[in-house]
Amino acid sequence: MTSGTAFPGDDPRQLLSGARELTRQVRRTQRVTWFPLLVLAAVTFAAIPFRYSPHRLGTCVATGLARVCTAYPPALLVYWPTALVLAYVVIAAFYIRRSQARGVGTRVRPYVVAGIILALAMTGSLLWTLYHPLAFTLAGPGLFSTLHSYPFAIGLALVVLAWAERNGALLALALGYSAVVLVTATVGSVSGHGGLGFPVQLVIPGSVLLLGGIGFLLAQRPWRRAA
Repeated sequence: MTSGTAFPGDDPRQLLSGARELTRQVRRTQRVTWFPLLVLAAVTFAAIPFRYSPHRLGTCVATGLARVCTAYPPALLVYWPTALVLAYVVIAAFYIRRSQARGVGTRVRPYVVAGIILALAMTGSLLWTLYHPLAFTLAGPGLFSTLHSYPFAIGLALVVLAWAERNGALLALALGYSAVVLVTATVGSVSGHGGLGFPVQLVIPGSVLLLGGIGFLLAQRPWRRAA
C-alpha cells in the first residue's frame, strides 16, 4: 500500500488550461504577419508599370445589341503569376528560417500552396474569359474585374494565412482588403479608371497591404523579441 500527495498543479483542468495558454503563446511568437503583407504590397506596386503595355490580349464578339470586346496587357499576365509564385516562395523560406531559428514550427504551407494555386488558377481563368467575351457580359464589368483580379486572389490567400496562424486581426484585415478590392474594381470599371488612367485598382489595394504590414510590424515588434 502506498500513499501520495496531490498537488494543485496536477489538476487535469489546470494542466489543460496551461497547455492551451502555452499554445496561444507559441502561436503569437511564431507570427510574422508583417512580412507577407509587405512583400505582397511590393509585388502590387511593382505591377503598375506592366499595365501600360502597348499590346493587348483579347477578342470581340457581336451580340444582338452591341459589340463586346475584352483586352488585357500580356506583360501583366506574365508578371502577376511569376511575381506571386516567387513572392510565396520567399515568404515560405522566411517562415521556415524563422522556425528553425526559434525552434517553433509554423503552419505556412497551406498559405503558400493556396497562394500559388490561386495565382495560377486566376491566370487560366483570365485567359479563358478574355477569349470568351460573353462571360464578361453575363458577369458584368464590376464582377468580372473583381473575380479576375490578382489582388483579389491575394486577399483569398490572406484568409488562409489568417486561419493557419489563428490570427483574428489578420482575418479582419484580409476581409477588409477584399472589400476594398471589390469596391475599387467596380468603381474603376464604371468610371473608366480600369484602362490606362490612374491605376486605382493597384494603388489602393497595395496601400492597404503596406499600411497593414507596417501596423503588424509595429505591433509584433520582432526587433524587441530578438533583443
